[in-house]
This record gives sequence, structure tokens and C-alpha cells, in this order.
Amino acid sequence: MIAYGIIKIIGYLSDDLFCLAFQYDLGCGLFLIVLGAIVLLCNLKVWQYLQPALGMLILLDGLMTIQTSKDSKKFGLETWHFILICAIVAGALGVVVVIKSFWGAPSRIVNGCAILAEGFMNHLLVKSTVMIISGHSYQEEGQQNM
Repeated sequence: MIAYGIIKIIGYLSDDLFCLAFQYDLGCGLFLIVLGAIVLLCNLKVWQYLQPALGMLILLDGLMTIQTSKDSKKFGLETWHFILICAIVAGALGVVVVIKSFWGAPSRIVNGCAILAEGFMNHLLVKSTVMIISGHSYQEEGQQNM
């Protein structure tokens, strides 16, 4: 969790032109780092809460990606509806992980599907929305066109 949090913060600090894919990653990354530190410090005492926390994290990321898909539509990106569908599927699987952890035995298949949907959603989001202009910034290009 700590490593994933660091990766999310690095993504937030990237030089993304649209600033869509990583707009919530600072808070999410910090949340993951704190949660990972708590798990390391308390070890087995919080183990039973890990599955619901994972489900809530996937749900939260799915809900934030729904908002990102709406912003992508405003930017005129043609893939916004694919991002929306992936976000809804990942969020729904996050809900299933939370419910399954409280009402039944943890299911590795459901957890795996939720993590896979989360990864696919993040991959599609980055592939569709991240635009980095190498060599110079977008602001410099805009000033040259004036």
C-alpha cells in the first residue's frame, strides 16, 4: 500500500498537460501511505479491516474516475464513455468487496476481479487522458503561437 501510494503521488507530480488522470492522486496516495503505515504498525490487529478498506479504496477511485470521465467529455476526449463504464464496473466491484467482507467469507476471486478492474480502469484513464509534451511545456508552446 505504501508503494502504491508513492506511485500515485509520483503520478500526481507528473507533467500532465490535461491534468485529468492524476487530479485526485495526491490525496489518494497520502491515504494509501497512511493506511499502509497503520497496517505495518498494528499488523494483525487490522488484518480483518484490510478487505473492506481495499473495497472502499476501489469504490472511491471508481467514483473519482466517474468525475474524471465527465471532465474528459468537457475536454472533448472521445474515450470518455469507456472511462465511465470502467469506473462504474470498478466501483461496483469495490462495493461487492466491502459487502462480501462484512457478510461472508472473503473471496479471492471477487478481490482479484476488483483489483483487475481497478488496474484496467487506471490504465485506460492514463492511456486516454495523459498528454505530456516532451522538451517544452504547453505554456511555452501557447506563447509561441501568440
